[in-house]
Amino acid sequence: MSHTFETMVAVAPGADALQTARTKAIAVIGLAIAFGWPLILLIPGVSGFSITNIRDSVVNIGLKWLVVAGLCVIVFRAQGRQLSEVGIRGVGWRDILAAIGGAIVGIVLSGFASRIAATQPSVNDLMEIAAVPLSLRAALVLTAGVCEEFIYRAFAIEELTFLKSKRWLSAVVTWAFFTVSHALPDNLSTQLFVPGTLGAVLTVLYLWRRNLASCALMHAIVDAVFLVILPAMSK
Repeated sequence: MSHTFETMVAVAPGADALQTARTKAIAVIGLAIAFGWPLILLIPGVSGFSITNIRDSVVNIGLKWLVVAGLCVIVFRAQGRQLSEVGIRGVGWRDILAAIGGAIVGIVLSGFASRIAATQPSVNDLMEIAAVPLSLRAALVLTAGVCEEFIYRAFAIEELTFLKSKRWLSAVVTWAFFTVSHALPDNLSTQLFVPGTLGAVLTVLYLWRRNLASCALMHAIVDAVFLVILPAMSK
């Protein structure tokens, strides 16, 4: 009996270390998926960058939900994390106000950023977006709000922090990947300004509230302005 107990005591630390190493390895795989999925859009024949192209939009939507499904399997099934550990928690009125305030700040700052980068959408651009079915644009808004915030805020920041990184450093790294993922491959430099600005506000909001729903709401509001409201006004 004593011998068995001593064996268990001796093995337990090693088992814990092995489990920790396994969890970290899974986290690295998840981060590779979270940061690397946009590369799929660069594969010839895949695409997914043009909002005004129905096929591209459908590919973009489907791929993001597929990535989120995979990351959910990793974080909840393989790692056994709780919902609250990745910012999935109840939404209070402070979270809603923070999301609305963040959306206002983000829209204003992105307006300045678009002026600096000379990337403001023209009336023709808005009318092309307006020609896309409203249901598809609504799906794009919902997908961006839920999927991108789960990928780049809830999952990536928390997983990087778990890998012994400081939370602020994890946020900066994730913000950089979020920004680059929104830049078109043929216009990388100027395309960084607007998503970089919005990504910075979203990152600060997540660090402040640590609430995925709040970030998703802010993201959806901003995208709805550019994909639904302004195109409707252009008509």
